[in-house]
Amino acid sequence: MKKVISGKFLEQKMIESIELLCGVVKDSLGPKGNNVLINTSDREPFITNDGVTIAQNITSEDIIVETILEIAKEASLKTNEVVGDGTTTTLVLLETLLKEGIKVTNRKTLKIELEETLQEVLEKLATFKKNSTKKDFQKIATVAANDESIGKITTEVFLKTKSKESIFLKESKDENTTYEKINGYTLECKIPEEYFFRKEKIELENCKVFFIDEKIENLEQISLLINNCLEYQEPVLLLTEGYSKNVKENLVDMSIQNQCQIILAEWFEYKNIEEEIMEDIATLLDENQTISKVKITKNKVTFHSNQNTLKRRNMLKKRYEQSNEAYQKEILAERIAKLHYGLATIYVGASTTTEKREKIMRYEDALCALEIAKQGIVPGGGICLYQISEEIKPTTMGAKILQKALSMPLKQILENASLSKEEILTKMKRENYQILYNIKANNFENISHTNVIEPLEVVSYALKNAVSIACMLLSINHLIINDFQENRKSYDI
Repeated sequence: MKKVISGKFLEQKMIESIELLCGVVKDSLGPKGNNVLINTSDREPFITNDGVTIAQNITSEDIIVETILEIAKEASLKTNEVVGDGTTTTLVLLETLLKEGIKVTNRKTLKIELEETLQEVLEKLATFKKNSTKKDFQKIATVAANDESIGKITTEVFLKTKSKESIFLKESKDENTTYEKINGYTLECKIPEEYFFRKEKIELENCKVFFIDEKIENLEQISLLINNCLEYQEPVLLLTEGYSKNVKENLVDMSIQNQCQIILAEWFEYKNIEEEIMEDIATLLDENQTISKVKITKNKVTFHSNQNTLKRRNMLKKRYEQSNEAYQKEILAERIAKLHYGLATIYVGASTTTEKREKIMRYEDALCALEIAKQGIVPGGGICLYQISEEIKPTTMGAKILQKALSMPLKQILENASLSKEEILTKMKRENYQILYNIKANNFENISHTNVIEPLEVVSYALKNAVSIACMLLSINHLIINDFQENRKSYDI
């Protein structure tokens, strides 16, 4: 059995859905926004104020509400996917757009009007843009994470790697948060300990690098390589699938006696991408199979090259963008980073596992904001949208509705901080929006040197996705549901 839901009842369910979703999420907006405790079946309960995480965990036993919820959530999910931040702002905008739009009879005309006004708003928003400085990056990260220490650490690591994809987040084993930055292309290998009897690591310059895709059972298999090494006295790194005890003892002995330096490295399996890893490393070598510097420890080899790897990186980046698998994207991101600025890992510490997970989400927000901030920033806290809302001429119903929506993020931020909206907004307007209220500092700041800033693209995508999903939902005249599912409300319409 299926049922068709239409008319006023469907409109009521749309409002019910959007109020359920946005009512919870918008309470987390801004520096004084509230946290939400989430219980899931696959992990321990955790606390967060991350908009998209909260939205993903809001469901309903009402099949009509649940169906609409899934579409509405797409607004925040899309914003998070593209820019990694601004998800709560997206839903605050969507709530007003949908609730006001439902009152309009001619929805097709409304869609055109909303989209036309959106373009006008985006053009006005672009006039607020300025390029990011080092100080701006730290401000952006701090605002995104709502934590000054997270903002500082994230910015420090980000400026060393130049890319969010080069930074990995892991739980620390204790309460301390630390980070590790490794320059160059790293490869996990097993190196015979006999090479390290005098020092903990080996550094080779102008080193030859060779791959042997089989186990080396005897020296005859690599006799030509040994002869060249003896003749030209060039160090050699030999990456192989394995070697016999006799081969190891002979090569180690030759290295110790300084006859020729051939370092054996048995590299680990890389989940069926060994050939691709070899191709990565090949781009680091010059035409003579030589690399400028190699650092070797007992379980890792790091390559430092002067070769241009841009072509290889672009190829991997294209594959990254086309991939839909999270694990594959993670591996590709790691390889791209290794070929560029190197890798960094932030080990996030806290007293409890729950706190660590919550902090990791804040670090993720900060990193996403930093990545997108490379394209420019604007004054934050909703002031740009509010100022534009005051400048828009409500000549159409679409313009009138979007005008109201634009004013809501700033109002919600002030409301969550239990501040007088009327008093603050009146003073900002009186000063021609050259000041904004810094909730954390508890004072007004000049807009030209405020600490409250955000990436332009975050605001832009929040707007675009809110309008897009609102137009989709407002275009629905009928909803078809399965009426036989257990634990669902049944409707007699």
